[in-house]
Amino acid sequence: MSEQEAESWIAPHPPEGGACYRALIWLLDAVSEQFFSSCKHKRAELVARMRDAGTRGARGALALAQQELHNFNRDIRQQAFAFRTRAQSVRIGALRAALQADGGVLGYRLGDAAAEVWVELTDEIGVDEHVRQWKEALPDAAWSPESIIEQVSEQDARDMQRAAHAAGAEDAVGEMANVPTYCHTSVLLQEAVEMMGAAEGKVMVDATLGGGGHSERLLQAGASVWGIDQDPMARAAARQRLASYGEKLHVLAGNFRDVKTLLHSHGVDAVDGVLADLGISSPQVDTAERGFSFMAEGPLDMRMNPSLPRSAADIVNEADETELADILWQYGEERAARAIARRIVQQREHGRITTTTQLARIINSVLPRKGRQHPATRSFQALRIAVNDELGALDDLLSGGLSLLRSGGRMAIITFHSLEDRKVKHFFERVTKPEIDRPEWAQPRPNPEYTARSVTRKPVVPGEAELTANPRSRSAKLRVIEKL
Repeated sequence: MSEQEAESWIAPHPPEGGACYRALIWLLDAVSEQFFSSCKHKRAELVARMRDAGTRGARGALALAQQELHNFNRDIRQQAFAFRTRAQSVRIGALRAALQADGGVLGYRLGDAAAEVWVELTDEIGVDEHVRQWKEALPDAAWSPESIIEQVSEQDARDMQRAAHAAGAEDAVGEMANVPTYCHTSVLLQEAVEMMGAAEGKVMVDATLGGGGHSERLLQAGASVWGIDQDPMARAAARQRLASYGEKLHVLAGNFRDVKTLLHSHGVDAVDGVLADLGISSPQVDTAERGFSFMAEGPLDMRMNPSLPRSAADIVNEADETELADILWQYGEERAARAIARRIVQQREHGRITTTTQLARIINSVLPRKGRQHPATRSFQALRIAVNDELGALDDLLSGGLSLLRSGGRMAIITFHSLEDRKVKHFFERVTKPEIDRPEWAQPRPNPEYTARSVTRKPVVPGEAELTANPRSRSAKLRVIEKL
């Protein structure tokens, strides 16, 4: 049974101000003892790291440890909900009445051999007592003595319920329960939102919704926001974070290259602003199973949209040497592209290359590490861009986004590497020049593409305070134009 197939229920009453928790319980065989033991040991290490980071005020280290802890909790949950047996499925179904009769339960999911429950403490008993009472509903079941109990804020609990009710989907609790602590710090947040000119009555597009950081500021300024993201994890996180804004937020699943088509399909023909924060988000990098990073072993995937047909593993194992070299050079500006491509082709003769660390080792055998940058950095960037057709999508976003803007509307683009920034810079220059000139012409001629003016003559970059708080912002550049 997948997590999406689990039975879900949302309580009709909202939280009332008590402490809120999320609890996972499972039958003894649903999670292997060896697996849980290793996770439990690692969880203890992470909790210690979080405590130390909190004491030192190390926000980056704290966020990373929180994300890792979430990953371990998610792995246990996924194994528990994947366990299937008809006999236990029938028995655990008897939990339904007990959970719905518990006045503190805000929502739950029931699998064949596991239950995940959101609960608010509304009386004198603690969360451990609630868990004990739920288990007593199936006294003959072989419950694991272990459980995972996490405290959540009242706002998180309210957002879970609101988003679930708004979605109207049977697996809404599952979607919200699976939302990670989306530890992504929006870059150039203040600068981008101020330059967008968000205000009451304006309509904005956040073409890279992510965890909702930029959208939240736009909503706070009074604008309504259409948020687009191809990553279901990001969409779920944003819905949870921004649920309190109700109908002012519209979340769309899709690639920002289709911004014009997506908005038109919902009856929106013109907007006051289009914002895009390009590149990859911290949760995508830090979640090993997404396969974006060589820092931890994971499947060689790199798809921002998990439903894309071609992964990084497909390219690495199926492209010929010339195509591989072209990808590494064109999208990663990797000088050793041909040597790396040759080594990859040699290595895959001994078996398929399937993991991030496996590929990183192959690249490292060609380029020994020198300095701070890992030898695989450029190659991984190149593969990610190729898998997601990021530069082609950016071309479509720029043209489609500009055509959506009404007079006075603004487009703000944040880039993170030279290939992206070069495209944005050249496009903005092309549409902001009143005239164009060529050597063979006697005099300059009107520019047929002249439709905007520059708001930022030079790219805006992070200040010292932002660089200190978020080192990943160091390569960010913001450029803004305004529709004439």
